[in-house]
Amino acid sequence: MRAIYKIAKSELGTLFYSPIAWLILVIFVFQVFGSFVNILEYSVNAKTLDQVQGYQSYMLFVIGGFAPYTTIQTTLYLYIPLLTMGLMSREYSSGSIKLLFSSPISSFQIIFGKYLSMLIYGFIMMGSVLILVIVAYFSIKDFDLSLVLSGWLGLYLLMATYAAIGLFMSTLTSYQIVAALGTLTLISFLNFIGSLWQHIEGVREIMYWFSIKGRADESIRGLICSEDILYFILVSAMFIGFSVLKLQFARQSCSMGVKVGKYVGLVVCIAFLGYVSTIPQLKCFYDATANKDRTLTPNSQEILKQVDGGLSITSYVNLLDQLGYLGMPTNWNNNRRIFETFIRFKPEIKLKSYYYYDNAAGANASREEMDKAIERLVLTSDINPKSILTPEQMREKIDLSTQEYRYVFLIERENGQKAFLRMFNDQGKYPSEAEISAALKTMVSKSPQVAFLGGHGERSIHDKSGINYTSFTTILDSRGALINQGYTPYTLTLSAGGDIPADVDVLVVADLRKALTDDELIQVKRYIERGGNLIVIGEPRRQEYTAPVLKQLGLAFVPGVLVQPREGYTADYLWTTFTPEGAKLEPIFTRMVELNNVLTMPSAAAICETENVGFEVIPVFTTDATGCWNELETKNFSLEEPTLNEAIGEKEKAYTTGYALRRDVKGKEQRIFVLGDADCISNAELGANRDFRRSNYALIDGMFKWLVNDEYPIDVNRPAAKDNDVYLTPAGFAWVKIFLRWICPALIVVCGCLIWVMRRMK
Repeated sequence: MRAIYKIAKSELGTLFYSPIAWLILVIFVFQVFGSFVNILEYSVNAKTLDQVQGYQSYMLFVIGGFAPYTTIQTTLYLYIPLLTMGLMSREYSSGSIKLLFSSPISSFQIIFGKYLSMLIYGFIMMGSVLILVIVAYFSIKDFDLSLVLSGWLGLYLLMATYAAIGLFMSTLTSYQIVAALGTLTLISFLNFIGSLWQHIEGVREIMYWFSIKGRADESIRGLICSEDILYFILVSAMFIGFSVLKLQFARQSCSMGVKVGKYVGLVVCIAFLGYVSTIPQLKCFYDATANKDRTLTPNSQEILKQVDGGLSITSYVNLLDQLGYLGMPTNWNNNRRIFETFIRFKPEIKLKSYYYYDNAAGANASREEMDKAIERLVLTSDINPKSILTPEQMREKIDLSTQEYRYVFLIERENGQKAFLRMFNDQGKYPSEAEISAALKTMVSKSPQVAFLGGHGERSIHDKSGINYTSFTTILDSRGALINQGYTPYTLTLSAGGDIPADVDVLVVADLRKALTDDELIQVKRYIERGGNLIVIGEPRRQEYTAPVLKQLGLAFVPGVLVQPREGYTADYLWTTFTPEGAKLEPIFTRMVELNNVLTMPSAAAICETENVGFEVIPVFTTDATGCWNELETKNFSLEEPTLNEAIGEKEKAYTTGYALRRDVKGKEQRIFVLGDADCISNAELGANRDFRRSNYALIDGMFKWLVNDEYPIDVNRPAAKDNDVYLTPAGFAWVKIFLRWICPALIVVCGCLIWVMRRMK
């Protein structure tokens, strides 16, 4: 140890007596401190200008990590080669290597002593960042210190790995500039290696493990993972080992076979240890974030605990699907990352993949056209053509017709239970924690059966035309659709003399266009009397068809059409808002009120109470009290402009267009929703582009969640971040800015000059 200490001390002396070490330190501090000052200044100004609460903290913590860390991570590789290029190259060029070889010091002591000097310098370099952490701690409300320290650890280990690479390159040449360029090249290669040979199973895992790209990301975002920590240690050890072997081979002659064997043996050993570190059962994690943002929410963890036994997730990738490119072998790691947090809590999860081709979701290509498309794909990608299953081969393996032959995942339990998980046509593409947890929950508890009454001209959940309800019910690639959030929507046709099935959790009566028969009405009445949950949706001018159902609830649609004339829209296009009572039903409703969102209703009927039949009646949303009335005369609002006619009973006031009802039936709370407009949740209205914030999707989410007692969708929300304010005033920030941007770099310059003068005096 004494020899290692002496070498490290000597190397540090040489390093700090040279201007390069001080120059790098000054540039590093000036750059990183400057980026922090810019972000902090934006936050202080945002508070001063009274911008949106919480916006400041977002700027200081971007992408889940401390903002200055992004600057460090993207520039650190530029500094290290300049520091390591002379570690051994200088010994070669000056001839002092002969003195080292003739001294009673082992090759390991030489190498580790020099590496230790770089660890100490790196600690000083990264230690300067702690000044920013201290400033941020006293500047930001509820500063997430553990998250920031996690990121610091990851960046320090990244620096240590770069130093080991630079040390090895320095042992290969006597030219310092060549050593620096070689280090940059090797670091670039280690960033690129993760994309090599990804189509070869077994090899791609090794290539990915050796890749240094993004290795510090998890630590920066607050998750300390044993695999990443061991990666930095093992890769650093490998390059230190290479350096030791290089010196040993220079001190004693041996055959080329022996040299190659030792190098290969070291790589194999490191690769084996790396493989062991990736075994899910052996991984350890620590979520350093205040809200545990890098961990499954408690609800998801509880669901996963109930899914006992083995579990496999198989991806069936249709290469002709519009999202099929995401499932290509080159993107295999993205697929693995989707389920990473779940595998952390259930390490026995097995992942498999199959590649096939077929007509997906509306495509109508001939077999010849599909074959040619696959041939072109094979020519332009690295996928193995032998791994691609034909339509016939795939259909023998599994029937994916219900999934429209899309790119899907099949979750299978050891007991034979299965559930599909889909890709989505939105910005996120991949299923999130909510969708995965919902699919898993359907395996351990009953999926809510949502029956949409059919046979009377109701809105369809299978017809994709504008007036219907497919977009929030059965569209497979819509993330918010009921089918992707754990519900089972289906069309129910009542049979004569029958009854509504007992397993129906929610019955939806959406815009009847002809009257129910007496037998059907009796079935609906029995369903209500036994405490079944219900949604009743009506439309103006068709109120009479729904009236018998509403009568049993003590409600009625008011004759006429509500109007709210507004420039640019037809008069019957309403903007309604949640009532205080309605907003309390679900947190998502409360959030819509906080955001000042409106619920749009194209042509709605007012709803009124007629009698008390035992329900607690809660108005959920209403129109404005001014500018709105119930129009009784105008028929065509596209051609006519309605006017308020108080003489015939038209009155300007607030009208209720949505009610929630509840009562206790045999110890169970019955819940019912009534809407005065069927178009507000139609395909056309949900898909329309509006220049204002709307709550229509929120209505669907909250309404069904309330009706199934908050069982679905799975709540994966986390507490709001507390670090949503800065303490600094503009005057206080001015002093902080001077200290960080100018005084700190100046102190380093002064310190470097003093040491240089002291050396000159000696």
